[in-house]
Amino acid sequence: MRLRKLLAMLAVLAIIAFAACGGEEAEVEETQEETAEVEETEVIDPEEDVQPEMTEEEKLVYVMENCICPQCPSWVPEAAEKGEGGYCAVGVSECIVDEVGCICPDCPVTEEMGLEWGYYCTRGSADEMMAEEGE
Repeated sequence: MRLRKLLAMLAVLAIIAFAACGGEEAEVEETQEETAEVEETEVIDPEEDVQPEMTEEEKLVYVMENCICPQCPSWVPEAAEKGEGGYCAVGVSECIVDEVGCICPDCPVTEEMGLEWGYYCTRGSADEMMAEEGE
């Protein structure tokens, strides 16, 4: 009994499949046009981390939350008292004047934001350094 029901269902599915495949030429042309559109579409690598660009405010929040400036050899206590940090985003420190050492390359912000410089505390923000390189 079950076998008969299964065969009947398979027959119905086969009829539906044949009916769907037996469309008119217009449907074939539409499918070809859709295929052409898909081929023109940019392919996105699923392994690539695609995120919308951060706003300036979001970047600043991220930088300040992940900043390791206080661990730097060039850091001075006065900078902490003034609440400074995140120099790659905000630029030159009012307190730090001597370049004693730089840990910017080890900072998580450097990797996340794709930064390539250091000593932002004495030389300026990443945007300023990028502008200088472009000149």
